[in-house]
Amino acid sequence: MVSPTTQTISDAAQLKIIPLIAKELGVGPHQVAAAVALLDEGSTVPFISRYRKEVTGNLDDTHLRTLEERLLYLRELELRRAAILASIEEQGKLTDALRGTIEAAATKQTLEDLYLPYKPKRRTRAQIAREAGLEPLADGLFVDPTLDPELEAAKYLNVKPASEGVEAINVPDAKSALEGARDILVERFAETAELLATLRTRLWDQGVVTSTVMKGKETAEEEKFRDYYAYSETIRTIPSHRALALFRGRTLGVLKIDLGLGEALDAVVPHPCIATIAAHVGIEDRDRRADTWLMGVCDWAWRVKMHLQLSVELLVKLREAAEAEAIRDRWRPWPGWSCSMVSN
Repeated sequence: MVSPTTQTISDAAQLKIIPLIAKELGVGPHQVAAAVALLDEGSTVPFISRYRKEVTGNLDDTHLRTLEERLLYLRELELRRAAILASIEEQGKLTDALRGTIEAAATKQTLEDLYLPYKPKRRTRAQIAREAGLEPLADGLFVDPTLDPELEAAKYLNVKPASEGVEAINVPDAKSALEGARDILVERFAETAELLATLRTRLWDQGVVTSTVMKGKETAEEEKFRDYYAYSETIRTIPSHRALALFRGRTLGVLKIDLGLGEALDAVVPHPCIATIAAHVGIEDRDRRADTWLMGVCDWAWRVKMHLQLSVELLVKLREAAEAEAIRDRWRPWPGWSCSMVSN
């Protein structure tokens, strides 16, 4: 299989991939280089493992399949890394430190997390709030929680009608000003790569998938999904066949699927993920005037933005893993199968 990215990643990136795969597989770089050359020529894994052992130094079928998967992943990773670096550089925001961090990113997810603050996006609530001049309010309350949110917000009231080439500004009262300041901080928190990684890991390690039946769908023709009308299981232990059944039920509009930390943890105040956000950004409730508001920002960041974002990511990860497992089961060799039956 020839990777579609073979001709587009840099020579330096190509050279970096081979020793990395060799280290992961515990084999020699020359073995990996030989296998990569054969794959790029169009040879298949079964053909190489059967007829090209002398070229690859006896790499077996398992090694070669892992090598092929990692080769494609790492080439796509390098292609994406180059695109992200080019985008940030074009914006004039690529510092040496940021370049180093991006160059060191080992996964696609880490790359995307690092790119979030620089990724071109449609006009967000936070952007509208910044255009209304509310960023100093957000920064002021964040840096100095002794300030009174209502009194500070009153300094930023601003209402201006739209004019040619200029959007309207509508901050008529303190409530609107504080909502705008909240939106700015929420976007900032939700684009913090290290924080996202921490929350993603916790949700993947401890997350519980729940499914409930959609109202009006408890019909005889949907009986095949009855086991999932009130179902829960930790995300990391769901077998592929159950995961695929859940997603089929959701696609058909029968099931609603959620990912959380289970009832016991969800009942804790503050929610552990909200507490993690607060701790990471340095917010704590010490009975100062802005502390309650700032903890509310952390709560909003989790419940309205970050939980949804991470749930979507991890449910996609679960579905893709289940689909891959189903494909592997479908193509698992049957009794009597032999490599000699496979031709290039």
